[in-house]
Amino acid sequence: METKESNNNVKYNSNGEGVLPQQKVKRAPRKTVGIPSVTAVSSMNALYYSAHVVKDPVPWDSIQLYQLYSPAPDGSRLMMKISKSKSVDLKTSRSIPTAYGQAYPIDFTPNPIDPKTLAGF
Repeated sequence: METKESNNNVKYNSNGEGVLPQQKVKRAPRKTVGIPSVTAVSSMNALYYSAHVVKDPVPWDSIQLYQLYSPAPDGSRLMMKISKSKSVDLKTSRSIPTAYGQAYPIDFTPNPIDPKTLAGF
């Protein structure tokens, strides 16, 4: 399709119809808030969560996106499925190509546990 431009910025297509160029609308800048930085570990709160590891491994395809899992039966290596063929190791924060195999899904309780009630920590 051939277009011709006139003196008044109206573009004419091959049918002779004039079309005004679309103007870009400027968006207002988003208001963002930065993550507060913590200077020392002593100023952080210690949280403990309870988790349950499934006893029998399940196939890779049955693990949902963003679900936590472990390749070890004791749940010692915590990972998260982020796509069909990738997972992220939560200890190293590195993505790992993973496309098949079996893993142990992990379920967390939604609320932190009071460390005073835990025995053995």
